Amino acid sequence: MLSFDESFKEEKGQCCVQCGKPLSRWGRVDRRFCSQECKNHWHNTHRMRAREKEVKRILRILDKNRDVLANLLKMDKRSANHATLKDLGFNENYFTSYEKVRHRCVYSCLDIRYEVTPKRIKNVRILNEGTDE
Repeated sequence: MLSFDESFKEEKGQCCVQCGKPLSRWGRVDRRFCSQECKNHWHNTHRMRAREKEVKRILRILDKNRDVLANLLKMDKRSANHATLKDLGFNENYFTSYEKVRHRCVYSCLDIRYEVTPKRIKNVRILNEGTDE
């Protein structure tokens, strides 16, 4: 049999968001959790899901960028202007590494390296395994 506290909360539908236990009748009226542990677990879980969602979004963008560059290489092209790449779905804001080499901006997107100039992306090439490029 439920105590008065439990039956009172069940009638009003006030149960812990994490574990489902009825909330104590004492404390704030807008309580959502039965304990600090439930509150922490719920918030940590939701933060982790949001982080995983963001990582997946970024990986999709990087994968799309790599596909655009790989298709460029399949067509035996080593360069393209920014507008063309943007039309193909390339997002210049996402890359996996950057370095400045003799006044040139050299970027990598996963295993493909390229240089960026104000008008073009050039010298697109696949990094070879076993070399220190």
